[in-house]
Amino acid sequence: MEEVLIAFCISLPMNLLFRVIGVRFGFVDKPGGVLKPHEKPVPYLGGTAILLSVFPWFLNYPHFFLPFVIMWAVGFVDDVRGLTPRIRLAIELLGGFAIAYIIYGYSFIDSAILAFIFGAAVNAYNMVDGLDGICAGNAIVFAVFASLAGFVPSFSLVFAGAFAGYLVLNYPPAKIFMGDQGSYLAGTFIGLLLIQSWDSQNFVRVVALSWPVILDLFIGFIRRSLAGKSPFKGDRDHYYDKIFVLTGKKKRATFFVSVCIALFYAFVGLLIPVKAIPPVLLASSIVQVTLLKSLRST
Repeated sequence: MEEVLIAFCISLPMNLLFRVIGVRFGFVDKPGGVLKPHEKPVPYLGGTAILLSVFPWFLNYPHFFLPFVIMWAVGFVDDVRGLTPRIRLAIELLGGFAIAYIIYGYSFIDSAILAFIFGAAVNAYNMVDGLDGICAGNAIVFAVFASLAGFVPSFSLVFAGAFAGYLVLNYPPAKIFMGDQGSYLAGTFIGLLLIQSWDSQNFVRVVALSWPVILDLFIGFIRRSLAGKSPFKGDRDHYYDKIFVLTGKKKRATFFVSVCIALFYAFVGLLIPVKAIPPVLLASSIVQVTLLKSLRST
């Protein structure tokens, strides 16, 4: 468990430093519109701090280095200059295919399928980064339970510690954002584990561990498509937005409820027999969607 503490002790001061750098050099997310309800500019270099916090461990996991650095770079450019959804998706698909085909040696067909799975994972965590603490909370729960399940346990703990250090400053009210850099890192980690476990029963467990954000992605994709909107366009109708309304628009309460949901699915992925996981996910998803369906987020 010392990996968690070491990564945390690196990440926290790193995030404090990049908060200052962000303010000093103008890397801030300014309020504006329904998707940016924060009251004042907030620096968005948390993702850079997280990446640098896990950097020493790439020596032990060299196959993780390029995917993480490339996706961080894509997120950084998206934060600073903005990228069209088509360009982002193309990079994600090419990256996922290259990881599956070149690094893990899957067939062309499997790699093509895994490219879309990787892109879905990256987009899922990007979409869930819409309220203080939500993305980090989900990433930490996933990483801790991934370690308990034996999925690259050492690096998973490092990943959890790095996001925990960031969460200290992102806990509502947020003093720093991770930006697309950070959400892409979270999605990349989940995407890598999905690719790595593709040809084993562990794939189902990895899906279950990350189910809250995957479910939110699919529901949002269907919702926006049926409404005639771009499925890649952000909105304020995610599951955490509905919980926000349910809790009387209290960000901290919303954070804790979302973490409890993540913990539920994580326990499903860790403890339940593999064959029983899909029906449990289906039943619990129906209950979750039904309970939140009547709530309007504003």
